[in-house]
Amino acid sequence: MVLGLTAAPALAQVKVSACEGFRASAENVYWTDPTRTFANGAIRLVALDTQEPVCCVLSVMVVYPSKDEPFPQCRLVSTEAGGWANMFLSRAKARYDPVKGLSVTIPVETYVDGVNNHATTVTVTINQATGEIAAR
Repeated sequence: MVLGLTAAPALAQVKVSACEGFRASAENVYWTDPTRTFANGAIRLVALDTQEPVCCVLSVMVVYPSKDEPFPQCRLVSTEAGGWANMFLSRAKARYDPVKGLSVTIPVETYVDGVNNHATTVTVTINQATGEIAAR
């Protein structure tokens, strides 16, 4: 018996990190689809594009109210490889849960082979009550 194997793109590991370094620079704002605001403007998502490497150029900056400080917090949401091959911030959908916070689901594409990308989503959850942010 012959078994057919198909290659499936590896799922990119999503990570949340501090807004530091080159990736977080204002020079990298993705002007094609730059920002979305939620929670009456209290939460802002900013698409960032580092231009290289082609596999993983796009990430998301999340600016949200600080629980303890008068100034906002900032976190980067990306992948272990650095980001996604494509992102559609304008098509992001938000859902609010009083216990978990605001969850924003963003359509993204992970790099496969230079010609094809794998469509998927990343969900960012911002809990203003605790000041926590998570992504998957």
